[in-house]
Amino acid sequence: MIQEPADKWHIKKLALKWQEGTISEEEKILFNQWYHSYDDPSLKGITTENAGQLKNRLYKNITEREQIYPERSGFRKYQIYISSAAALILVLSLITYFYFNKNGVGGKEQSMFYAENILPGENKAVLTLADGSAFILDQTSSGVIGNQGGVSIIKSKDGKVSYEVSQNKSHTVSAIFYNKIATPRGGQYQVNLSDGTKVWLNAASTLKFPTTFDNGKRVVELTGEAYFEVNPISQKGNRYAKTPFLVKTRNQTVEVLGTHFNVNAYDDEPDTKTTLLEGSVKVMQLASPVFTFLKPGQQSVTNHGVTVFDVNALQAVEWQKGYFSFDNENVESMMRKISRWYDVEVEYRGNIRNRKFGGRISKFENISQVLHVMEKTQVIHFYIEGRKIIVMP
Repeated sequence: MIQEPADKWHIKKLALKWQEGTISEEEKILFNQWYHSYDDPSLKGITTENAGQLKNRLYKNITEREQIYPERSGFRKYQIYISSAAALILVLSLITYFYFNKNGVGGKEQSMFYAENILPGENKAVLTLADGSAFILDQTSSGVIGNQGGVSIIKSKDGKVSYEVSQNKSHTVSAIFYNKIATPRGGQYQVNLSDGTKVWLNAASTLKFPTTFDNGKRVVELTGEAYFEVNPISQKGNRYAKTPFLVKTRNQTVEVLGTHFNVNAYDDEPDTKTTLLEGSVKVMQLASPVFTFLKPGQQSVTNHGVTVFDVNALQAVEWQKGYFSFDNENVESMMRKISRWYDVEVEYRGNIRNRKFGGRISKFENISQVLHVMEKTQVIHFYIEGRKIIVMP
């Protein structure tokens, strides 16, 4: 049978350090000796169980042996109910040991969680011109990359595309040229339109727009997510009348004059969300005459109707500033964001999809670091198999 260490909580501390990768060589030896002295006959057939069955059984064994009882706790802003962290750390350590490290803890420490170092997304997109020619922007040199209807298309050294109208260009547009910029999964990009409007595209998003806008209206089409800083411009011949700017998505149109706002309109999201930071916007549902006006700090949710909520508007554009920001958000919604940014597949095992979290994590870490922060809540765990993330309770 196991010989109890003088301080059994020291073993739990070593388990935590081993799980986080901060354990020293001497501590590995001590923890390995403790593990091999853990005489539990039920472990002999361990490889015939799946990870979930093993975790449940080991949790029961350890909590009974170490007299650990469930408790309520939390991690930073994560608002959830969790069981004893110490017991779960030991459970996870033993599961990882048996499945992915048969030579002891002092050997090669590798689980599916750390098997693949998946890097974050970066500035990359494909720009398609009206004539069908396409430019992979992250592989295109800076400078003028095209010209459409008197508008120069320029890629800057800091990785953004701008449309600049020629000084000699007439205000009269004889033909409209439509361009499209599309970010892949794992990509983001900024484009400055010819009217001075700035648009930041999130991962897996597409923006269709004219190279120049006529005098009556400015219309773009969006799939995915984008943050807009619309430049207010006056109509020709009437400096008091502003030219409206419209963003069309699959189920709504957002009309503005000059403002800052975010639109989340992914096809795989149940709702289309429009969040206003500055100015005023009019949100119109396409399937009905329903519309509403938003004030700064409000968000509309369009589905079968349009509903307005007061929100922290800055949180909606955290992605544009380099963060994942979650506020009482369920796991499935969180993982959709992570999946797009890291270009990974997600698989769920067990009843975990509706667990809710809150917190803020840099999106420029490799994926294992992001998932590791989430694992500190002790109610969600991950394995990585190639580019597939397995999510488990």
